Amino acid sequence: MAEDTSAEKELLEPIEASELLRNLKLTTGKAAQFAGVSRRQLCYWTDTGIVSSIEGDDPDDDGDESSRRSYDFGALHKVLLIKQALEENSGLRRAAKDVDRYLAERRRNAEGLLNSIEQKREAFLTEQADNLENVISQVQQLLPRLKDRARVLELYGALHWLDRMAERVHAGKVLLEEDADACLRLATLVEQAEAKLETMTSPEGH
Repeated sequence: MAEDTSAEKELLEPIEASELLRNLKLTTGKAAQFAGVSRRQLCYWTDTGIVSSIEGDDPDDDGDESSRRSYDFGALHKVLLIKQALEENSGLRRAAKDVDRYLAERRRNAEGLLNSIEQKREAFLTEQADNLENVISQVQQLLPRLKDRARVLELYGALHWLDRMAERVHAGKVLLEEDADACLRLATLVEQAEAKLETMTSPEGH
């Protein structure tokens, strides 16, 4: 008989790749290896201010300065872009300026997109709140009419993941205003709950 793993699956939470990248930090040697440049190049770019590093603050570390540095994802991304630009340009300074312009333009575009998304997201969340109120109203009307355990469990199954999402939001683990994927997941769960409730309240569902 197959072992029931549904309880175990419920314990798992999605791992966001963006969160992992934000926490990524590589030492000078590993960063150089990752980006495909020499350690000497990376140290020079850092010493001249072209690339920013995170300096270690361990007073007991007797190694040289470069051994105490680490590089986050933003720095690694910039190193990769500079390496790419160097293949098209003759000088490091020009390549670095081109990369800075490119990154600045991306930031401006991202900010503009974010402002647009925020306006749409507010309307979206308001709509989902209205839909949730409708679901709650339907559940309140349906519960007194459920006479057997199987039907109650069927209703619970239809609302279980929506309830889990609500718990995570209330606990502060999910900020819908900031997490687009969570917003879409919420909309899907509400839609699935509405469809199931409609089936259970229809004449064919009795």
